[in-house]
Amino acid sequence: MTIDDLFALREQMHDVLGAKLKAKKIELERRLKQLNQQSKLIQTVKPGLPG
Repeated sequence: MTIDDLFALREQMHDVLGAKLKAKKIELERRLKQLNQQSKLIQTVKPGLPG
């Protein structure tokens, strides 16, 4: 492989990994929002619980 080939491969990997990380972050934020909503619901139903 030439240096140019290696650099192009690095760019491709950077793009793919960046897209995967962005998708994972979006999914984790969605799950966190869902958990927060469930937590608020539990606190509304049972206000005596700490949390």
